[in-house]
This record gives sequence, structure tokens and C-alpha cells, in this order.
Amino acid sequence: MEFIPGSTGQITPDPEAKVTEKDLAQTQAAMDFFAANAERIKHFKQRAEELGRNGNDTVIALINVDDPKGSILADALMPAHNWQQYRDAGEVPVARGLALKEGVQEFLEMAGYDVAARELSETSVLSVVVLDANVALVLDVDFNSPES
Repeated sequence: MEFIPGSTGQITPDPEAKVTEKDLAQTQAAMDFFAANAERIKHFKQRAEELGRNGNDTVIALINVDDPKGSILADALMPAHNWQQYRDAGEVPVARGLALKEGVQEFLEMAGYDVAARELSETSVLSVVVLDANVALVLDVDFNSPES
């Protein structure tokens, strides 16, 4: 299965800032995390369609729970969930699912991810909000691309 990620914003918080190797590595790590979860993202996109939800009110959240800011959002979306059980099994704990767009956008603003918050506010496309490697990405996916 092929998918096409698309991001309309900058890969660094400040568009005037020089892109460093660390910026690139963190963004690549977040994109790899996104790619590794493609099947689950496809599932949640289909689930949103079944529920009649769209990018005006819903996002697909994809969160590495061990990301410092991601853990805050994961705990807000899934309070009292036992994330340690995944660590104990040698897995990276991942929170993923449908979430209310407004709440995620507010979190991004509060967490200092201004570019991602703005991107999310400016789109009506069902988007994936990725929190991983100290990066927030707002991506949309086309599972019906000609390459699929």
C-alpha cells in the first residue's frame, strides 16, 4: 500500500531559522513513525468516514507516548491508560485514534507548536497529527493515489 504524505508548513518552528541536521533527523524520525503506522492510519480514516466525521471536526492522532509533549496529549486523550505495559513488552507505546480537532489544535498552541496549530486550523481535510521526536506534524494522506 502506498500513501502520500503532505505537509504545508515549515519543518522548523521558525521559518527564518536555519535548518540543522538535528531538525532534519527529528522530522525524518516523525515521518518514519508516520510511515510505520500507515495501516492503522488507514483504519482510522475509514472509521471517520463510517462515523460521518471529517476534517472540520476530527483529526487522526498519532502519538509516541514517550515523546515529552506527546505524553501530555496521550494522557489527556486516554486518561489512566497503562502505557507501561507496552514498554515492559519491549514496545514503544503509541496512542492513535480519532480526536476532536479543536482540542488537539488548542494543545498544539499550548505546547508551542504554532506552525502545526496554524496548519491544522487552516485545513478542512482529515489530517493526521503526528507527535514524535519533539516534532509536531500535520499531514494528510491519500490512500487512493494512482501509485496505490
